[in-house]
Amino acid sequence: MYSNPCIKWALFSRSRALQQLAFRLINPESSPFIPSDSSNSIIACGDMSFDPEYRMPPGVYRLREKHAGLMRLRRKIWQRLCKLIFSPRFLSHRIDTPYVELLTKTSKNKKPKFLSEHYRTRIDIDVDYSSVNSRFAYPFKKIESFLKEKDIVWANLETPISDSPRTYGFFISDPRYANAMKDAGITLVCLANNHIFDAGEVGFLDTIEHLEQMGIPYTGAGNNFEHARLGRLIKLNGKKIGFLSYTQYCNTNYASIAAEYSGILPLDPEIIVEDINIVKKSADYVLVSLHWGIINQHSIHRKQIEIAHLLIDAGADIIVGHSPHIPHGIEIYRGKPILYSLGNFIFPYNRTEWSDNFLAEIIINKKGVEGVMLHPISGQGKDLFQPEILKGERADSLLYELQIKSAIFKTGIAIQNHIGYINLINHL
Repeated sequence: MYSNPCIKWALFSRSRALQQLAFRLINPESSPFIPSDSSNSIIACGDMSFDPEYRMPPGVYRLREKHAGLMRLRRKIWQRLCKLIFSPRFLSHRIDTPYVELLTKTSKNKKPKFLSEHYRTRIDIDVDYSSVNSRFAYPFKKIESFLKEKDIVWANLETPISDSPRTYGFFISDPRYANAMKDAGITLVCLANNHIFDAGEVGFLDTIEHLEQMGIPYTGAGNNFEHARLGRLIKLNGKKIGFLSYTQYCNTNYASIAAEYSGILPLDPEIIVEDINIVKKSADYVLVSLHWGIINQHSIHRKQIEIAHLLIDAGADIIVGHSPHIPHGIEIYRGKPILYSLGNFIFPYNRTEWSDNFLAEIIINKKGVEGVMLHPISGQGKDLFQPEILKGERADSLLYELQIKSAIFKTGIAIQNHIGYINLINHL
């Protein structure tokens, strides 16, 4: 990461002229590339949900921070400074945010305190389905042709697929969306996230059943802890690609973590390193999906960088991040891409902090990863429930934002024909 504080401040300033000056001084280099004939493409997608109704359960528990009053004051001061000096699109207003991990081994002295916020909201989104034959095909109408051109499409399914009448969390989606995902070209999905148990264990098991009926493999979950850790191995033109998934957040605390019963996998670095070492023995490439980071914030926590480097050192070839719902910068560490956050993919509602997002097309051949192509997708307002590949100024604006966010890592992104290119051919 670039360490000069003056350059960093200029890069994240409100002034576009200062941003461009800092960018030129850092001078991250990249160039467009043409995928070789022997290469294959893997599309990584961000967060995906189909539930047009948003619920807030009556008891939402948040970790009580130590010295909470002092930290709130510091954040208010920091927020005021950011409004005056920094661009909120590039720098978070948060400061000293704690990094909460889900670890299988915790100290007996750690006794987290929780406070309960009792409230409930329900929002029904008005969606016009008249343009499609089936409402379940609606989210994919404008993007399925693009997805079907690719070899593998991997998305984070952040909703249970179930018709269970009892919900415990924010989301639950109709089981017929499983068929819609299959028809749209979704190859496999990640289930290691904080919303997959929003319909309880019944909803989670329903999700597994519906995915298996449609022949859609899943990562980050299993019949028990050991089964979940196996991940998925997909053969692609003689190449074996291993997929692993983990989550930093779990809305039911440890209740949904796989043990002797079914569940999901925690983002425990010790476990992930062990899994990478095992999968690496049978796979040519290992892709690791992490549901992590600070929600609705543009910052990357320093702990994320530390964990990402640890996993690359252990043998991971690519790290794909999601959960913040906002695109983050991209780092190339030891020639391996770290996509800290892709932002959203499909959601039936929106927030003021959210905007356009991107899909990452990972190009691989028998020698290694040739590069990553960044495809901007629409995410403003109702566009988020029916995204499409962006062109023109709107696409270039998102790619410029990624250039600035990634420059802090000295990562170069070339922009050509409204597509971002991270060229890794020289690293092969």
